[in-house]
Amino acid sequence: MKTIVAILLIAVAITACGGTALPTTAAPGGETASPTSAPSPTTEPSPTPVPLAAAVNGQPILLSDYEIEVARYEAGATGLGRDLTQEGDYRAKVLEALINEALMLQAAQAAGVTVADSDAQTLYDEIVAERGGQAAFEAWLAVNLYTPEQFRAELRDGMIANAMQSQVAASVPLDAEQTHARHILVATKEEADTILAELSAGADFATLAVSRSLDASRINGGDLGWFPASGLTQPEVAQAAFALQSEEISPPVQSALGFHIVQTLERGVRPLSASARALLQKQAVEAWKADLRSKAAIERFVP
Repeated sequence: MKTIVAILLIAVAITACGGTALPTTAAPGGETASPTSAPSPTTEPSPTPVPLAAAVNGQPILLSDYEIEVARYEAGATGLGRDLTQEGDYRAKVLEALINEALMLQAAQAAGVTVADSDAQTLYDEIVAERGGQAAFEAWLAVNLYTPEQFRAELRDGMIANAMQSQVAASVPLDAEQTHARHILVATKEEADTILAELSAGADFATLAVSRSLDASRINGGDLGWFPASGLTQPEVAQAAFALQSEEISPPVQSALGFHIVQTLERGVRPLSASARALLQKQAVEAWKADLRSKAAIERFVP
C-alpha cells in the first residue's frame, strides 16, 4: 500500500521595517537632542529545503517517504523469496505508485469522498486478526518499517483511493451495445487466405473452426459469444466484428496471436456478462487514472 505524506512547506520571509526618525526636540540646557536611530534589521536564516522525490500538482512527495516505500517494497519482495535483481526498475514503479495515489487522493478530496472512522477501524481490526493477533501484527509492522500510526494513515488513504476507483467502476452501465461473433485463428496470412477462400466457396464456418483454429474457442465452432466493443483481449478482433454486418465475414485480421477470420452473427443492446463488465470497469479505471495524469503537473526529482 503506497501513500503520500503531504507536507506543506512554508518559507517565512522576515522583512525588516525601517524605523522613522523621531522629531528633534530641545534638550535641557538648550542643547538639541540627536535623532533616535532605527534598530538594525535582523535576518533569520532561511529554512533548509526538504529534499523531494516528486511533486504532484504542487503537493510534495518527500524523498524520505519515497525511500521508506522503496525499503518496504524490498522487504516485502525478500520476504516472499523474490530476487530483487529480477524485479526490474522497481524504484521507478514505487515512485509511480506514489504519484498515482497522490492523484487519486486529490481527486477524492475534490469530490468530497471520505472514509468513516468506523470503517477504517473495522478493516484495521480485520488485518490484525488475519496477522494472528496484536503481537504478531506489531512484529509485521516492525519488519515492514511501519509505526501503528503510519499504518493507520496509509490504510485510510488506501481505502479512500479504492472508494474513488469503485465510484468510477460503478459508472459502467449494466447494458451495452454488443456483438455476437465467431472467429478462426491461424498462424499465417497464407493460411487465413486459404480459409477465407474455402468459406467463399461454401465451406461451413464452424466446421473449419473446429478443425483449423488455434484458439480455445474452436471447440464451440469459434464462437466468442456476446461482447462489447472493448470487451475482448484482442481489440483488433472486436473492432473487426463491430465493423461487419450480420453474417458478413472479414478479411484476415492480424493480432498479436496471429491472423483471424471473423464473422459477425448478430448485434444489439444486451446486459453485460459479469466478466465483460469487469473488463470494462478495469478499462474505465485505467482511463480515469490516465486522464488524471494527463491533466496533472508532475515533477520527478529522482531517477
